[in-house]
Amino acid sequence: MKLKSAPPAFFLVLLIAAPASADLVVTGVDARLDDLRLHVSARVELILSEQAELAIENGVPLVLLTEFELQDEGFLWKRTLLESRVRRQLRYHGLAHSYVVEDLERGEIDIFNSVSEALNSMGVLRDQVFSVPEDVQVGDQAYTLVVRSRLDINRLPAALRPLAFFSSSWRLSSDWTRWQVKTQ
Repeated sequence: MKLKSAPPAFFLVLLIAAPASADLVVTGVDARLDDLRLHVSARVELILSEQAELAIENGVPLVLLTEFELQDEGFLWKRTLLESRVRRQLRYHGLAHSYVVEDLERGEIDIFNSVSEALNSMGVLRDQVFSVPEDVQVGDQAYTLVVRSRLDINRLPAALRPLAFFSSSWRLSSDWTRWQVKTQ
């Protein structure tokens, strides 16, 4: 008995036509500034669209990009002292029937049995350390960390990028959120 598989065009139609019900929300950030290092732990809630979940199940890796901006709150202006980002990739390993989450900066890998466990882990960033440029004078003033997460469409396979750019279900992004930074 030979099984028939859906043609690639059918898969692409599903990626465009399915309704979007996705969301990314930065739900918590703990930021601490000491000397010239910024320590950040963050939590991002991820709910993928049907298209993104279908892509994962068919072997397409997805990259979550979380962006950080450390700002100095001046009297008349806000000055950006540091801009940085963290990329985490989720992919399905078909032979092992498991989901792999990789921190692309650190090279750390975690393996999960379900997509929900993998998404939960993917949204947890623990003790990310960023170096503040040496020319920045860290003082007693108030600092704010501005954070946003989004699906990095540019990291999708080339054949899928045009669809992702034109489909709202692929433009998954949180709003920019502001968090107070603790200083020591």
